[in-house]
Amino acid sequence: MRWNLFRTLAEIHDRLADIELAQFHLNRKAEKIMAKQDTLNALVTRIDTAVTGLKADIEDLKAQHEDVDFSGLEARVQGLEGLDAEYPVAAPQEPQE
Repeated sequence: MRWNLFRTLAEIHDRLADIELAQFHLNRKAEKIMAKQDTLNALVTRIDTAVTGLKADIEDLKAQHEDVDFSGLEARVQGLEGLDAEYPVAAPQEPQE
């Protein structure tokens, strides 16, 4: 009977080692994903800043050249802004237990 107990404890130890290794690999993958997410967030911020700058530039041009039709440029900028509505930032998910 003692042999079975030791064998069972050894199996539990092995399974725990497997779980720890799997968790380590999952954590590494999560770190890589989060690094990519940070890169994407920085890119989105740069794009948002550029769109805001474009809108300001169009407004300046409109003020300087009232006779010029800027509706095409404005429509393109609105199209870029519309992407935010199409792909809104997802709300953070609560960890599931």
